[in-house]
Amino acid sequence: MPRRLDGKVALITGAAGGVGAATARRFAEEGASLLLTDANLTGAEQLAEELGAAAREHDVTGEADWEAVVPWALEAHGRIDVLLNNAGVFLAEPLADTSLEDFRHVLDVNVVGVFLGMRAVAPVMIDQGDGSIINVSSVAGLTGAPRLTAYAASKWAVRGMTKVAARELARSGVRVNSLHPGQIDTEMHTRAREAAPEVVERLIGGIPLRRIGFPQEVAHAALYLACDESVYTTGSELVVDGGTSA
Repeated sequence: MPRRLDGKVALITGAAGGVGAATARRFAEEGASLLLTDANLTGAEQLAEELGAAAREHDVTGEADWEAVVPWALEAHGRIDVLLNNAGVFLAEPLADTSLEDFRHVLDVNVVGVFLGMRAVAPVMIDQGDGSIINVSSVAGLTGAPRLTAYAASKWAVRGMTKVAARELARSGVRVNSLHPGQIDTEMHTRAREAAPEVVERLIGGIPLRRIGFPQEVAHAALYLACDESVYTTGSELVVDGGTSA
């Protein structure tokens, strides 16, 4: 029986852990050929060895890095069917305490990284006449929360860029959607809990399903956007947040 991603090539950034790693494993189960990138090369290589994939060190904020990653992907597989723009950083600081340097760093990784990824991969997908770009935003890209000025700014930007790109690329058969996880049990979540426990506990207390989510649950959503079952879905927001934004 055919698997949902048989014959498809998926490039995943931030693949060494959390949602990126869970999605890589889920995509592999469904037959995808995987290209895994991360600033943590050791972690990406370990996962690549487990899944029979290829791995590469990658600074998503670097234009030159993206100019190298795309030819590397094409040399390996000749096409890119799915881009999961997953690499990101988190910051929880009161507005008055957020430095300009930290604010810019969050935007550099979470916004510029997504922009460069879409810009680098779009021409490949346009030439192919199809493709799916999945930009990982957040529930913080849908609602506001204290101490998340920088993070929310970045994730709202991802949401907006996704909609613009979806309209621009639709006639070429390329779909662009955003994925909005809520509180998910990842290393980033653990660091956030350590940095701002009162904020995180308040957020968890407001989840209607009364628990945080797991990376695999986000991976299931990413799989839907990656496979042909979502062929008529573009410019959309797929929310995986336990009802937080309801």
